[in-house]
Amino acid sequence: MSDTVTLQPGCMAEALQGALETVFDSSQIFPHVYTGPLLRYVVWNYSVLPAVWAEGQPHAARYLVQVHFYLPHKEDARAAILAISRALFDAGFTWPNLTDASDEEGQHWVMECEYADPGGAYGYV
Repeated sequence: MSDTVTLQPGCMAEALQGALETVFDSSQIFPHVYTGPLLRYVVWNYSVLPAVWAEGQPHAARYLVQVHFYLPHKEDARAAILAISRALFDAGFTWPNLTDASDEEGQHWVMECEYADPGGAYGYV
């Protein structure tokens, strides 16, 4: 899978990428998966649920978003976690829940939040 993705203007992914770029350089942000050499980076993914049903089809989308922040054990993650949370919230996402998924390889912080797209066509990619 490629480390780059083409984002449609106005889509949830563009809002998410834009929010994360207020905290990190774009070279540290990856959709879906990252397998490179960086020690400090962010990977994001999401699930989408149809919402606001009418006439047999959804007219909105509800996104369940995960932002995974990876960094070495020795680094203090608190300021970055707060900055990510604030950036997401300021971009229209809910304030994220935080889970520590760290292991012997390094710190891994998972931020889970939601985003609602009241747009009509359920075009969510």
